[in-house]
Formats: sequence, C-alpha cells, structure tokens
Amino acid sequence: MSHRYRLLLGAVAATLALAACDGGDDDATPTDTATATPTPTPTATATATYAAFPLSTVTQFATLDATTNFSGDLAAGAVTLGVAGSESRSDRVTLAVQPTVGTSEFVVRESSEESRFTATNLITASAAAAPEYIFRTTGDAGKFSQLEFLNNTIANSVTSDAVLARTTVSYANWYRGDSTTGQKRLTYTVFGYPTLSTDVPTTGTIAYTSRVVGRVVRANASGAGGTLDRLGGTVTVSINYATGLVSMTLNLANTAADGTQTAYGTFTGQGSIAVGATQFSGSFGTGSPLGGTFNGALFGAQGAEVGISFALSGAISGTEQRAVGVVIGARS
Repeated sequence: MSHRYRLLLGAVAATLALAACDGGDDDATPTDTATATPTPTPTATATATYAAFPLSTVTQFATLDATTNFSGDLAAGAVTLGVAGSESRSDRVTLAVQPTVGTSEFVVRESSEESRFTATNLITASAAAAPEYIFRTTGDAGKFSQLEFLNNTIANSVTSDAVLARTTVSYANWYRGDSTTGQKRLTYTVFGYPTLSTDVPTTGTIAYTSRVVGRVVRANASGAGGTLDRLGGTVTVSINYATGLVSMTLNLANTAADGTQTAYGTFTGQGSIAVGATQFSGSFGTGSPLGGTFNGALFGAQGAEVGISFALSGAISGTEQRAVGVVIGARS
C-alpha cells in the first residue's frame, strides 16, 4: 500500500469517528419537557362557626359592662350616689360560668374584687319559667353578694321566653354591699360568643328584637334614704351596616316584685360602628330624661345577636338617680 493511499484511509476514518461522537444531534428534534399548568380546583369559602348556649363545659368570658355604686342605707339616713358608666368588652370584669349548678363554683371578678358561688348559695333555680337564676351570700353587718344570670346557659332548663333564650349572647348582674350603711356596687354585664371581624355584615339595615333589664337607684331629695328598683320595658335597636349608624330607644319602666310596671322614661340613643368592627358605642340625646352612654357588640354568625350595656345619670324632678342595665336581642 502506497504512502498516499494510507493517508487517504486515515482521513476517512477520522471523519467517521467525529460523526459518531456528534451522535447526529443536529438532525434530532428536541423533546418538549414543559408540563401544562393544571386548572385550580375551586375551594369553598370557609363559613365561620360559633359555640353556643347552653354550655357543655365551664367557660370563662370577658364582658361588656355598666357599673354604678352608692353608699348608705336606703331605708334610712343619707344616701350618696356614685358615678355611672358603661365600658366596651374587656377582661376587667370576667365570669367563669358552669354548665350545671352543683359543687363547682361560678366566679365573678371585677378588677381585684371577686365572689364565688355554688348550689348552696342558689336562691332562684334555673327553670323554664324563670328568666334568671340567682345566687346570694350574706355576712356580718349586712354584707352580701348576689349574682343573677340570664337563664340560657344551663341545659334542659333554658327560659321559655323566646326573646331571652338567646344562643350566643347572655347577661349577668353582680350586686353586692360591704355593710348596711357601707358602699353597694352594681355591675351589669353582657357576654357570649362575639362575631368574627371577617363575618360582619357590610350592607343593609338590621333591626333586632330585644329585651332590656337593669336597676335604678335614687337618693331621696329629703336627704333621708332612697330607693332601688328593677327596670324593664321595651326597646328598639337597629344597625345600618352601610353607614355605621346605630339607633336605640329604651322605653324603660320600673318593675315591682310582682312584675307590675310603671313608666320610667323614654331614652333615645345613637352611636356608630366602623366597617368590619364588632363593637360599637354611643350616647343618649338631650331629649332623654337622663344623659348617659352605651356600649355594644355583635354576637354569633353575621351579627345574628346583639348585646349592649348602658348607664344613665342625672336628676329627674329634683331627685338624683343612677341607672345601669343591659339589652340583648336577635335579628327580627
């Protein structure tokens, strides 16, 4: 084989080797490895859920409250009235509420003051015919402590009054005294399962079928003694969730022990609730017999129920008086 022929064969072999190494990629069609984006599966909007009355376990609640106090013996001697006011929900006043009345304690606490109650202190039992169940303890020199609950927290004995048999809002009143002539204090509270801020209506006006309870204390103009009466009556409450206007009219009546009512006065109040807020506040206008304030909150799904604390103070026909109480209701 000539030298020239060997060179030609070597060149052909080198060319074939290069082609084998290249693998023919120039002619291959690239594979598309991209994966198509799947269509998202729709998810249902979460519906807020709430616990409800009556209770199944002991539960502690923060409260909205209205408070006042007075000193002296209402039956004789001078009676001095303190300040009356209402507050938004906080843990300044708390309640520990049991699902049954037995050996376990019901506890009410305001700041550093506290009272505890069990079945041995029950003076009005929970029953369908009773709007409230009541505890009371007594001590030396006229000392006492009394706690009154709306009867919707204990199973199988909820009040038969449909307006009061609420499922997410309730109330309690704590009335206590240091002695016969010493200071007495009234604390009306509203508590329950507040509406979530994401579950508040944003449009429309909603009226609430409501009930009012409270007490009024008066110091006799003569300077000798005074009176303490329960308050009842009728009430209208509405909230315009588009504008934030809260309207409330209390047609209050003195309620005697036998349930007889005599007119006390009509109190017209207005307040406001911010968009997405679950609490509101307001005051009673100049046309009301007494001035005062109120604080309220929404309870349950979509603000289905409402609870309000209120306080009134001033003089009517020359007689100084203070009134505190609560309103609870549900969408009409």
